[in-house]
Amino acid sequence: MPYKVAVTSDDGEYVNQHFGKATRFLIFEIDDCEYTYLGSVKNNPTCNSSGKNKSSDAVALISDVSVLITRNVGMKPSQILIENNIKPYISSAPIETALDEVIAMQKKKNLN
Repeated sequence: MPYKVAVTSDDGEYVNQHFGKATRFLIFEIDDCEYTYLGSVKNNPTCNSSGKNKSSDAVALISDVSVLITRNVGMKPSQILIENNIKPYISSAPIETALDEVIAMQKKKNLN
């Protein structure tokens, strides 16, 4: 069954942005072992000097994804992601490598 993945990247090659500083989310659809780039979603970074946590706003932008691949994510944003059925996956690899890792993880999960 196909599912969507969001990736935090500012260069389109590497997972190189922290969730709270992401200016956009790259969206991919994974179907079996293949992935397709669907486009990007613009985001207003949630880490700011005001101290207000706007993680819920960012999560709402990617509410239709199952996995978020990001370089890092704080504890509170992680909770919000999980409450919205989005699994955070930490990586700093090339995007293709990170997507392959998520596919392998999902296949292993389905075998158990």
